[in-house]
Amino acid sequence: MPRVMTVPKPSRSQRKRIFPEKKQALKDKEPGDDNEKGFDTALKLHDRAMGLDSTNMVYVTNQAVMFFAKGDYGECQELCEKTTEVGQKDYQQMARAYARIGNSYFKEEKYKDAVHFYKSPAEH
Repeated sequence: MPRVMTVPKPSRSQRKRIFPEKKQALKDKEPGDDNEKGFDTALKLHDRAMGLDSTNMVYVTNQAVMFFAKGDYGECQELCEKTTEVGQKDYQQMARAYARIGNSYFKEEKYKDAVHFYKSPAEH
């Protein structure tokens, strides 16, 4: 049976602050939008969200995913490595960050580096 992952719910005040960004991000993903414009807008919204809650690694790793999708693997790697410095010890998010670093190295065909980051984050 697959494990169910739980994500801590943000407080009511956090939901009120973040909701407009989520609404705008969904709007930016509407069909017909220019992909580059959508990425840039989403990145700006994640920057604003990080300003509201600088200890939440989710915003940093989500930005990294956007850079990965754009093919900017170096920026993706930098952001994922930054997650360990954010201050929140969310090991699930850290594992995702290391996997994303590994994926970016794999896309660059740097397989030894990819394998290094695919190993358990506990080694880092």
